[in-house]
Amino acid sequence: MKFFFGTNIIYLYEIWVGKSSKNILINKKIIDDFKKNKIAVIYSFWHNRIFYLPYLYRKSNIAVMVSLHKDGELIARVMKKLGLVAIRGSTTRGGIRALVNIIKYIKENNISIAFTPDGPKGPKYEIQEGVLLAAQKSKAPIVPICWNCKKKKILNSWDNFILPYPFNTFVTVYGNPIWINDNDSLELKKIELKKEMMKIVNIADNYF
Repeated sequence: MKFFFGTNIIYLYEIWVGKSSKNILINKKIIDDFKKNKIAVIYSFWHNRIFYLPYLYRKSNIAVMVSLHKDGELIARVMKKLGLVAIRGSTTRGGIRALVNIIKYIKENNISIAFTPDGPKGPKYEIQEGVLLAAQKSKAPIVPICWNCKKKKILNSWDNFILPYPFNTFVTVYGNPIWINDNDSLELKKIELKKEMMKIVNIADNYF
């Protein structure tokens, strides 16, 4: 019963916020080119920017890495209602199994997946290895993505989670893709990815 009410409240709020707001897209050509050529990508976004993206990509069958922690079941149900695929696991629990499932999902279905590389517990804006390994083994490019909005509440959580209000204006920014080959250094790629992700954070946060 708790999951039923919680799922529907979050889902309805997502829809309310999304449908009552407008969105400005920056560097959209980056993702349009991949879609045109039917190339699956790995979307990478910080944990505090989770809220708006499930609405933006609703009914797309994108797979989302969802934590095995107790709140993960609620999130997984919301993702399903929005037409997304939840793959359970994280960098701290069930990570290897989830990573194998994600790589298999990309290869077999040629469908994009989404990662929060600093989730589920942080540290904030620090990249864990999972997203890098998924890109290396699947050969899919990592595409950083970040949003911000005019009206919001920033929660006092470890990641300073951003909760947007309805009747809003969003900006969504795409970063340059990061490709990882078998012989690439993951440490160097981690630095490259973080630099690109923080660049688009700065663009989004300074837009309004």
